[in-house]
Amino acid sequence: MILYNLLRILLYFVIMILAIFNGKLLKFFKSRLFQKIGNDNFLNEEEEATLIHFSSVGEFNLSQELIEKILKSGENRKKEKVILSVMTDTGFSAVNKKYSENDNVKVFYFPLDDFFVLRKIYKKYKIKKTIIIETEIWPNLYYFAAKNGKLFIVNGRLTERKLKSYLKFNWFIKNTINRAEKIMVQSDFDKKRYEKLGISENKIKVYKNLKYSIKYNEISDEKKKYYFDTVLDKNKKIIVCGSTRPDEEKIWLEVLKKINQNNEYQLVLVPRHLERIGEIEKIILEKFSKKDYLLLTAIEKNKINLEAENKKEIVIIDKMGILTDFYQLADFVFVGGTLVNIGGHSILEPLFYGKKPIIGKYFQNIEEIVRDAQELGFIEVVENENEIIEYLKKSENVNTKRFFEKNNEIDKILNEIC
Repeated sequence: MILYNLLRILLYFVIMILAIFNGKLLKFFKSRLFQKIGNDNFLNEEEEATLIHFSSVGEFNLSQELIEKILKSGENRKKEKVILSVMTDTGFSAVNKKYSENDNVKVFYFPLDDFFVLRKIYKKYKIKKTIIIETEIWPNLYYFAAKNGKLFIVNGRLTERKLKSYLKFNWFIKNTINRAEKIMVQSDFDKKRYEKLGISENKIKVYKNLKYSIKYNEISDEKKKYYFDTVLDKNKKIIVCGSTRPDEEKIWLEVLKKINQNNEYQLVLVPRHLERIGEIEKIILEKFSKKDYLLLTAIEKNKINLEAENKKEIVIIDKMGILTDFYQLADFVFVGGTLVNIGGHSILEPLFYGKKPIIGKYFQNIEEIVRDAQELGFIEVVENENEIIEYLKKSENVNTKRFFEKNNEIDKILNEIC
């Protein structure tokens, strides 16, 4: 620990010099290392705090149900308040938006594992429990968490790549992680990797991913009407391809060309990265004409109101943050990053909305969730265009309520913490 903090001091000197010439860097470190740390009557003498640390918006989203349950649990026993520590600016904004009016929650930027700032936070706020969402290893945070109370890792995940890098500093990493009272990981694979680091086996437990506890927003009737008035054709079977990666659009356009001889289908492409919109337009024009597709923002910018008979065969969603809107309106959903070797994106959103996801064979990033869905027949894995076409000829609705009930283990996680 001493060597770690000495190296940090040397790093500070380098950063200070660089920050003189870089305003963004200066702002980043100033907001995290020199933020106001004061009780501000947040706690009374009887109260203690639980600190929950996560990195970004993603970790915050999957932690919200856990946060709410911890806040409610305090109502039935000794009063407890929650401090939320977040690394990124977008995460900080999202957390503040949600909890700025809640007197039982205080939000901080994570102070970059600074020894002195963390010592001040733990002293001021009587933090008796610290919860790390997923696996971020911050030695000073772990030290103060264990020294002042109990440390828990929740939704822990350890990839083979991370394991290899941690093994190079095995003694230091092992001693840091072993400060945790309990480590709750997402899968048996993660458990075995922690054990390879030399973590005490009796500390590690496997619980389902916190993602199963997320409650996704449902689209309003007004928004549904807007989409059907402008871009979607309710008289056709709507195929939504979400988070698509390079080459996946080509596959789906070929499928559309083959299956849509009688104009029964409409294809909605939602690329993972918006900078690829121009590239996708060129791909479309190799097999279709300009009049066959439409960009969503063309409607919004030009205030075009299309009649039903003029709805386009292909719609490109060139706007962020609305993929789940289209999942809810789809007849078929494909989740990208699976027909090409990316590893797959989340299938939980379409499942939440009662849609059976279509995916390719490359789902290594979401393997545990895919296996859970396969047990109940709630996913369709395809390997080529012919298999896609055969499935699109079917009409299949699923009730996924049981899927989420079966896999939501947030109460078991909460019992471990409390």
